[in-house]
Amino acid sequence: MSTEIINISKQEGNNRLYLTDNEGHSGKDNITTNVNPGDTVTWKLVPNGGIDQITGITAKPGSQDIFSVDPAPVNPNDPASDWSGTVSPDATGSESYSITYKIGNDTFVDDPKLDINT
Repeated sequence: MSTEIINISKQEGNNRLYLTDNEGHSGKDNITTNVNPGDTVTWKLVPNGGIDQITGITAKPGSQDIFSVDPAPVNPNDPASDWSGTVSPDATGSESYSITYKIGNDTFVDDPKLDINT
């Protein structure tokens, strides 16, 4: 079991997400991070990356929920907190999920994906 890190910042010129992970994937909202059952996934805001707060990370409707411990703020008292969740030990397939985030007082949503290594 390991920790997969997904770094979150704002794309230049718009309010969409730019994501990078510790596997070397990077891109707009369409990157796919590979995880193993039992892994912890941590979403981190890039310092001065243009995103002020993550307000939610949830499975998209119609997508399976691969988490045994749903993503939640690491420090609920800190609006700029990292978020973390644990992949279920028996998870298979993939999950399309939504990240809800704030820039200033405005709320936005983007939809990356997690694939389970089997």
